[in-house]
Amino acid sequence: MASYTVVYHPDLHILFLRWLRPNTFAESQDSYAAALAERHACTRWLLDGRRTGPIEVAETNWLANDFFPDAAARFAPHPLHLAVLSSPARVEQVRTDPAVGPHVARALSTERPYRARVFTEEGPAVEWLATPPA
Repeated sequence: MASYTVVYHPDLHILFLRWLRPNTFAESQDSYAAALAERHACTRWLLDGRRTGPIEVAETNWLANDFFPDAAARFAPHPLHLAVLSSPARVEQVRTDPAVGPHVARALSTERPYRARVFTEEGPAVEWLATPPA
């Protein structure tokens, strides 16, 4: 059984990547590769990590330094937008864990070649993705 789903919603022009349970780093890499392989060339992704376990620094660094910049370059000149749905436990981990917080802050920095924002509810995440930047 797959540990994630990838579904494109053409009405919203948003790609939804949802993890159904905690994943290994290799499973996470596979799920992101599957999202990138979608034939829709969609640059607005909702990443639903509410069912995953604690944030892993190695995965966060791989995403921020390798995967997301490569994906952003692939879609250029169209910007990659990432709405990250997070559980309250993961939000708290970012806030209180000094081994994780700075890495996540760097991954979410406006200086990255993609736009990313964390949400705890799906409605505001979808609204943010569907609203063109000012």
